Amino acid sequence: MNDVRLLKNDLFHNYDRQILPIVDMNTPVNVSIYFQLLSVYELDLKNQLLSTSAAFKISWRDELMIWNTANYSGLDRLTVTLASIWKPDVIILNSESTKKTLTDKDDDNHFVTVNYDGFIEWWIYVNLQTHCKVNMTNYPFETQKCDINVTKSYLDDESEILQSVNDSSSIENLVTNGEWEVFPLRSSEQIFHRSNREISGLKWTIEMKRETEFYIWNFLMPSISLSVADWFSFWLPTKSAEKLTLSIFVFLANAVLIRLFNDSMPTISDDISKFGRLLWITLLLSGLVILVNVIITSLFYCKSPKCIFTCCNCCTDCCKCKCFTKCCKKCTEPPRDTDRKPFESLRNGAERNQESALITHRDVSITIKEGIDQTFIHHRGMKIQLGTITSYYEENNKRTDWSDVSRNIDFFASLVIFALYTTLYIVHIFILDLY
Repeated sequence: MNDVRLLKNDLFHNYDRQILPIVDMNTPVNVSIYFQLLSVYELDLKNQLLSTSAAFKISWRDELMIWNTANYSGLDRLTVTLASIWKPDVIILNSESTKKTLTDKDDDNHFVTVNYDGFIEWWIYVNLQTHCKVNMTNYPFETQKCDINVTKSYLDDESEILQSVNDSSSIENLVTNGEWEVFPLRSSEQIFHRSNREISGLKWTIEMKRETEFYIWNFLMPSISLSVADWFSFWLPTKSAEKLTLSIFVFLANAVLIRLFNDSMPTISDDISKFGRLLWITLLLSGLVILVNVIITSLFYCKSPKCIFTCCNCCTDCCKCKCFTKCCKKCTEPPRDTDRKPFESLRNGAERNQESALITHRDVSITIKEGIDQTFIHHRGMKIQLGTITSYYEENNKRTDWSDVSRNIDFFASLVIFALYTTLYIVHIFILDLY
């Protein structure tokens, strides 16, 4: 105990902590810094602030604190308060706080270890809140890079030089964060500008990748589910009121999803989120689905006698599988004489062999002949063959109703919307690296 008291009296006699601890004033003090990240609390995207807990080990050599261990019973180290010795000029340049120093004004609460050769180690544990320029392009499936910049406040490079030791950053004791996956830190020397002068410093880069599972199940999967429901609205019957109700519900749900997404975004952002763009495109497509469903419903109830384009006949046949039905009939039925005229008289031999039924009412008589599927009406000497006339008009004067047109639009719109939604999600899954 007497040796410790004697050593302190000898070391601090005429010691001035405001003077650089070197013998040759023409040489700078080399200060080594070791940075260890302990935890990542939060990355505030709106205010662009990173909250972390870290440990700094700052070491330097004080040439005025050297002694011979033989003179003090082999005492080779001494613990003193930081307020009693010279302290390196170290600040966190991008700290959110106006006080950017590592310690408070009162340094009596901090202790350092002084070795007999003047080598001093100072461990300090701090909670940092630093500015971080976030990149919102791939939000919320992004990788963010935040820097911690360390430099000097009043000393220049001629008086003090900051340098990082080998393997100057570590995440071995890092407490895992449920939102971010932290990669190994990288340190580098950096030049900062102060009062038109260049000041050297150090920069540690914290690279973090956001855990995507939460956002996949709370944003991406609901968006895909709404898109599927939007597509299924084309398969509901046009007479059903739920057809238009479902598409309106999907539109409003997409609007709410965009509102929730925008609440987590910074108010001012230089970058446009690709996932946010995806949500806006799905909102526009759901609005387009509403418009198409309104047109389909209006056409279905349209009673206008105006002609419909003849191309709708082919579309109607495709939608109702009439083309396939016609092909089957051609294979199963015997060929017919298509050149037969509707009013061509039957042969006398065939006419005699067929049984017939006669219905008479006043001056109108109806003759029905079995076996050849023909019906005749006799009126005042005129003979009209109804069966042949009906088949003639069925083959040559097909008519497409507005309801058929609405069904055509329903079918082809479902194909187009399905292709648009599928392409949209596949492209953005590859852009956001979610595969």
